[in-house]
Amino acid sequence: MKDMSFADHADNPAPRATRPVATWVLMLLAAVVVLLLPDWAGTGSPRPIWVFALPILFGLTGAALALKSRHPWWAAASALWGFVLIQVLVVAITLISGP
Repeated sequence: MKDMSFADHADNPAPRATRPVATWVLMLLAAVVVLLLPDWAGTGSPRPIWVFALPILFGLTGAALALKSRHPWWAAASALWGFVLIQVLVVAITLISGP
């Protein structure tokens, strides 16, 4: 007997499951932006304030795209990812370099 997935049922043809690839890409971009925020070269020049909003915007955009493709759990994960990344960066820098 052939193992049939949800999309292979003959009596209920449904489109193949889609993966939220755009959401994953935006989550990855948010992580890359957060990794670029610290002053790795030690120049002391501050980053523009709008750069701190990019991870949140990427997370919310990924969440909107995930909701559009009917992936509510990925939408929640993407939105939280965007908000939590900055907080994790602040805590990590504080623990590494001190207050």
